[in-house]
Amino acid sequence: MRETAKSGISQEMVERLQAMSRGRRIILAVVVVWAVQAIPKWATAILADGETSAQIMQFFIRPLA
Repeated sequence: MRETAKSGISQEMVERLQAMSRGRRIILAVVVVWAVQAIPKWATAILADGETSAQIMQFFIRPLA
């Protein structure tokens, strides 16, 4: 079984994060923050009923015309 820190993160993951360059860690953090914000919005837009879904999608994707 893997050894985990008190926070529940495996030692292997901690080592991999520490081995990353600062720029890659920043990019990873930005992507994670974006995903945490975007996934619920898109899930709501996709799973909502037709009319609500269309209104939500128009909010995120503006028509060109």
